[in-house]
Amino acid sequence: MPHRGLTSSPARPLTGRTLLILLAIVVIGLPVAAGLIDEGADHVGDFSVVLWVGWLSCAVLVPIALTHALSLSGPEATPGLALAYDGLPLLLTAAWVLLAASILTSHWLLAVTAAGLCAYHLTLVIPRFVADPVPRWARSSPHVSVCVANVYVDNETPDLAADAVVHSGADVIVIVESNPTFMEAFDRCGGLPAYPNRVFDPDDHSDYAVTIASRLDLLSGSQVHISASLRCAAAIVQVGARHVTIVGLNAMATVDPNGYRTWGEQIEELTALIPTFDGPLVIAGDLNATGYRPEFRKLLRIGLRDAHDSLGKGLNASFKLSASGPLGIGAIVRLDHALIGHGVCAMEVANLPPNGSDHLPFVVDLAVQQLSGRPRLRRPRRRRTQRLRRTGRRLRLRSRSSRRRRKR
Repeated sequence: MPHRGLTSSPARPLTGRTLLILLAIVVIGLPVAAGLIDEGADHVGDFSVVLWVGWLSCAVLVPIALTHALSLSGPEATPGLALAYDGLPLLLTAAWVLLAASILTSHWLLAVTAAGLCAYHLTLVIPRFVADPVPRWARSSPHVSVCVANVYVDNETPDLAADAVVHSGADVIVIVESNPTFMEAFDRCGGLPAYPNRVFDPDDHSDYAVTIASRLDLLSGSQVHISASLRCAAAIVQVGARHVTIVGLNAMATVDPNGYRTWGEQIEELTALIPTFDGPLVIAGDLNATGYRPEFRKLLRIGLRDAHDSLGKGLNASFKLSASGPLGIGAIVRLDHALIGHGVCAMEVANLPPNGSDHLPFVVDLAVQQLSGRPRLRRPRRRRTQRLRRTGRRLRLRSRSSRRRRKR
């Protein structure tokens, strides 16, 4: 059956002018109100590092949090705002420092504002720690493992990266930023005999090329889908008695020229493409966005679930600011995802070493629900009614006989 999701109203556009107005209101309104309400503690005429730094921080964080809560986005939204949404949990950690400093210095209105930001921070991060309950069918259903690896087009150690991916034990590998240098290393490390079945676009020589390599046989319909802005590979494999579609893609980066507009178009085209697939579905790859973008959440509302979120590991990051050096010490946000549809349950996920990439590959184990062979037959209500009537008659006869015995 095609994937049918909930319809959602289009997000309202946010222009740069609207954001500037919100910033001006916060910068001018809150400090003035602070001076009027609490002249002793929050008077704007008295210089205080906590006071001025605190209100300037609120002037940045409050509009971002407010627009995010209202899901304001659209083609007129700025790329900077989209990147702020991606790192919103990291940005809001500053609110906790601001809250402690304002309480210690008795800036109470500032403390209330910081407390509101902290409360919103909790609403964003707490659900990412809560795992979904595992359905009963997942315990006995056949599994398929998928590896998602952004190997980095400028990887200086492609052999190490290829060796780790080939020996990951995954059934299907989604190779993001696929390039000839890495694919040659992939085949040298045993990838050719281990994963002979592949879906890729030989004409795609960009930094966003994707290759799906599978040890499972590819079924009819496995192909590369190309639309106006979107280019993705789709591999259809058999898991048990079901045909599972695994779509691999690499969305446009927001920092590229015209990147955010192109990324939005790709997400819209992907949303329109998903209902054309039949059966269980997996969307895997580098989506170049976190789950905090409104467009990303709109994509999930059509019936998809992030595998990391379903396992309570939604805050596990995958992207580093650099492949090496001080900026490459640790990952900061998750840009690599495995989105699963109905009939697919994530059972386990584990990261692989980056091996020269600025992304952490991961392997996710998925259970696939099988169709029931025997339909359950319901007993006709008519027979049940007749039984009740007969039982009622017997009870009436017994009550009458008991009354006659009492009279005797």
